[in-house]
Amino acid sequence: MKGIQNFIKNHKKGVIVGSIIFLIIIITLFTIFFIIPSFGSNNYGNRLDGIEDHKISNSTIDKIKDNIEEKEGVTKVTYHNEGRILNFTIKVDGNTKPETAKEYATEIIKDIKEKDLKYYDVQIFLDSDDNTNDYPTAGYKHKTSDDIIWGNVGGSSE
Repeated sequence: MKGIQNFIKNHKKGVIVGSIIFLIIIITLFTIFFIIPSFGSNNYGNRLDGIEDHKISNSTIDKIKDNIEEKEGVTKVTYHNEGRILNFTIKVDGNTKPETAKEYATEIIKDIKEKDLKYYDVQIFLDSDDNTNDYPTAGYKHKTSDDIIWGNVGGSSE
């Protein structure tokens, strides 16, 4: 033990410089291996693997939107893709019953290929231009499910 103390006492500057260099190396390695990889450009990690094989074409989306917009009472259909979730919003007038709007929503899953339905989740929002208690409501079709599951129908949360 006295040998180490004597060495440190005799080589104070060298020990301090060596300790600082050692700490810098440890901090650099920590930064390289743990901090820098977290700044990757992909927010989804590997969750989108295979998405190239399941692209939903613009023509398919346009066909879905056109088919639904032709239905009675539909005022607007919008689409947004967020990773592996296809989001559709169907706006209807106040006279359209929720059951009818839900039937319109089934047109979405009819026009998407079966292999793509097994890759994507589909989320459907039904909303009305008018302030009715029946809207908004949301439906969700998980990639492993065959049916759309509907949430509670509109109204206030009170």
